[in-house]
Amino acid sequence: MRNFKNRPIPREVTVEDLSPEEIERVTQTVFVAPESQPVDLLFIFGTSTIDSDALESVARDYQKGRFPKVMVTGLSGRLYSETGKPVAHIMRDELIARGVPSEIILVQDRSTNTLEDVAFSLDVLEKYSIFPKRIAFLCKAHHSGRCLRTLRKFFRSQILSPVTYLAEYEGVKIAKEDWYQHEISRGRVYGEYLRIIEYSRRGDIADL
Repeated sequence: MRNFKNRPIPREVTVEDLSPEEIERVTQTVFVAPESQPVDLLFIFGTSTIDSDALESVARDYQKGRFPKVMVTGLSGRLYSETGKPVAHIMRDELIARGVPSEIILVQDRSTNTLEDVAFSLDVLEKYSIFPKRIAFLCKAHHSGRCLRTLRKFFRSQILSPVTYLAEYEGVKIAKEDWYQHEISRGRVYGEYLRIIEYSRRGDIADL
């Protein structure tokens, strides 16, 4: 394993063979089981790619009354580079096109990473006097452990419910059940594991 101490951790790292115990530890740290329940706010983390199926699911959940407000977050990333539009604006427009009313969508378009997604959103919530007690959050499945810990740093007592989807890289979907069987998913998941360990040590995220 390469040593990334005191250096930025790449999105995808080189991973040697892992023991069954190591696989279990990484899996339990990185992945969080999704839940489906009514909440006060759906929080959507910024992303480099828009998953159409995930947004379709969000629109269906809104129609079912599972949340009265949704927060979209994010400024930069590949989509911003390609379009010049903040990621949050792209997601807002995609949700509106799927029938989610614009008036229930909160937009935070300044953040450039996961920590800022949450930290900068606090000002938006305060501006509109929204103080949710139950928050669902939408993110990639292999990003859910870090997203949960990031939200928990700022929302200490709220109920947090993951809503996840499978990211795909080079034809490989990154799933909890078999991430360790493919080189690209192994590298992505272990990179997330290293970030969780490092960011917990730094105090950037909650240490669950």
